[in-house]
Amino acid sequence: MAVAYIFPGLNALIRKSDRNRFSHLPEVQNYFLKAEEIIAARFEKKISFKEFLELPTEEIYSIKNISLAAVAICCIQTGVAERLRDKLGQSPDWVMGCSLGDLARAVFAGAYSFEDAIFNHIWFTQRIDGIDQIGRNIGVLAPKSEKFEEQDYAWFAETQVDVSCLTPRFLNVGGRYEDLKKVEERAREKGWNTMNILDYPAHSRYILPYVLAVESDFTHVRTYSPQIRIFSSLSAQELTDPKIIKEEFLLSITRTIHWSEAVQRLVQEKGICKFINVGPCRSLSGLMRDIPVNVETIEAFEVLEQIHV
Repeated sequence: MAVAYIFPGLNALIRKSDRNRFSHLPEVQNYFLKAEEIIAARFEKKISFKEFLELPTEEIYSIKNISLAAVAICCIQTGVAERLRDKLGQSPDWVMGCSLGDLARAVFAGAYSFEDAIFNHIWFTQRIDGIDQIGRNIGVLAPKSEKFEEQDYAWFAETQVDVSCLTPRFLNVGGRYEDLKKVEERAREKGWNTMNILDYPAHSRYILPYVLAVESDFTHVRTYSPQIRIFSSLSAQELTDPKIIKEEFLLSITRTIHWSEAVQRLVQEKGICKFINVGPCRSLSGLMRDIPVNVETIEAFEVLEQIHV
């Protein structure tokens, strides 16, 4: 039975129950300690992730703390994935991340060192100050019996927003404030629900100038051939070349996610029979219910409970 580990994105820490779900695991505690040491040595900043995760959700997700939230998620996910692999006695056949989940999936797959992942993410995040002044991301959800059609995608393109298709009926839309107002107006007309996702326009063309400003520094980033097969939710293809993996890291925040297509291709072309959601949140499991595939999806904590660890 072919298995893929899937790694959720930045929303993984919204609920306190999710933040605390794996904090007791020795692998996770070890990565928290490593990250604290890296931050202290390379940024001369003292941080306790135990205390950080006790902060109110709105403070954890404030612009000033967003890089620390990302690091915390990477620590949790990498630790959980390693524990799953070790306790199950085998590596997954594939790994795939959704947005920020790409960070931990690359570390776990051996394509990116943990120290580089932590340092580079904080370093480059500090260099894109001001992205929250451009726009934001919203979720757009069609009624249960409906899905988005070609004419809807054409309208989004005309409105100059960038659309990530997470399921046939749920989209992550990134764009400028004025364009997103048009999206919200159309949502009211069409009976779509909308929700705020991020206070800056991730996975959109509008972040590209900020990315290009740090492109020369990014040449020093080191990536390696993965030891576990990586499937990209951006290109819906396998990633094997370290240069392509590095390019994805640089441009990922500017490119749309094709989660629904990637999941379907993993099942139909790669024979995946089971997805294990590394978590700590269940967002990706929720999405799976609306993607037309016949596949089992199980939570990492359920797997660990079944094997009594």
